Amino acid sequence: MNMKKSLIKLLKCHGLFLLILIFAAALRFYRLSEMASFDFDQEYASNFAYSVLREFPIQLIGQGLSVQGLFMGPLYFYYLVPFFAIFNLHPIGGAVGSVFLGLGIIVAYYYYANKLFGRPAGLIGAFLRAVLFCKLQSDWSMTPAFSSELLVLVTWYCFYQYWKGNTKCLPLLGLVFGLYTSFHPILFPFYLVFLVLLLLRRNWPNLKILLLSIGAFVIPIMPLILFEYFHKFLEVKLLFNLLLSSKTEAATPFIAKFMTYVKTILVGPQHVLGIEIGSPYLLSGIVLGAMVIFIFKKIHIWQDSFHLLTLGITFLAFVLYYYFLPVHVPEYYFMAPITLLFFYLLGLLGYLATKPGIQLIVMVFLVYVALTNIKILDQIKWSHPNLTTLAYKDRIVKEILKRQPPDKDFFISYIKLPGWNFGFKYLFKLYGRVSQNDLVEGSIYTIVTPKSLTPGSIDVDSGNVGLILPERQK
Repeated sequence: MNMKKSLIKLLKCHGLFLLILIFAAALRFYRLSEMASFDFDQEYASNFAYSVLREFPIQLIGQGLSVQGLFMGPLYFYYLVPFFAIFNLHPIGGAVGSVFLGLGIIVAYYYYANKLFGRPAGLIGAFLRAVLFCKLQSDWSMTPAFSSELLVLVTWYCFYQYWKGNTKCLPLLGLVFGLYTSFHPILFPFYLVFLVLLLLRRNWPNLKILLLSIGAFVIPIMPLILFEYFHKFLEVKLLFNLLLSSKTEAATPFIAKFMTYVKTILVGPQHVLGIEIGSPYLLSGIVLGAMVIFIFKKIHIWQDSFHLLTLGITFLAFVLYYYFLPVHVPEYYFMAPITLLFFYLLGLLGYLATKPGIQLIVMVFLVYVALTNIKILDQIKWSHPNLTTLAYKDRIVKEILKRQPPDKDFFISYIKLPGWNFGFKYLFKLYGRVSQNDLVEGSIYTIVTPKSLTPGSIDVDSGNVGLILPERQK
């Protein structure tokens, strides 16, 4: 009886969110093998799981970073290992794990937006995160950098709790800070933000909380510490040399580069929503402008100066960090401040949704965004005739193995655009048939990606992957 009451209470309080979550899961699992890419990042994750389950279970590092010799921690990839195990090391297992993490991010949006802005914002956050096409692609991607969105939300909530005087959140924040190394270093500027918050608030934790926080931080980075120890601190030396030898490009004035990064952040929310409404800076301008007005008029949660102040500190920290960091800076490095702008858009929409005269406008906007993104999903994925995703690569590999006698060697050649041949080697390894490194007369199969590179020569096609058979099989 108590269980029945608890279930009724759960449905009453969170029933609409559960429906959104079910809808989100349906979108993500529908034709998953055709939606999920299988390129460099996905092949690395697959090989990592293969190494853990078939060769040696202890891996101290994860994927290499853009700077040669620097590596991520392994924890994100260890998270995927059980899913690979369930699916007998087929890459679809990693895609399933990536989707479950994406669903966890939807839960995080619902929970944290609810905590900071109220239930309407939580529901709007869950709904938008469920239907946005760019978020669907992230959840299919099996890429740790895109999953860092979860850590951004947890970090921000911990910052807010600390600002309010709650130091008990610091062990959780320490754990999240440690996990940055296993998702992506793009979140490192948050360390600087926290240092500023410490100086501004000076809410010093007691010894117990301090020790717990340090321990929570160290645990996730322990594999990297061990790797450094066994390799005589190779990464530390490389990073130190990189920073010492770096020089800011003289051809790029400070203001120009600074504004380029700021613009990258400001156009982010509109890109995330997948819509075009006037200037690409319009949504960010509305969010920031509304925050200023609401803070001065002490409206709702924005009466607390934390929001605009910490958001400004975060923008500045990320822009300056990447200005001085001597590496190429792609747009996704600013995912954290873009995520926060999107998060505050949810807060604004949630507040407006409580106003009787504006509720209809909010509903129309949400429906417009949802329909726009479903249309994009249909055009780019569901109805696209020439995808080069996991399912199509898998079919080509199976076609080769079906035609090739099991006791005969074979050779795979590629006609490809740069980077389009990732994934095939892992699939051959998975099925226990590795091709030779040298030409094998009479058994040379040519995989063409995209197949338009050799029109008229394709014998078998699968999506945008073509196969040219050996002469003896034609």
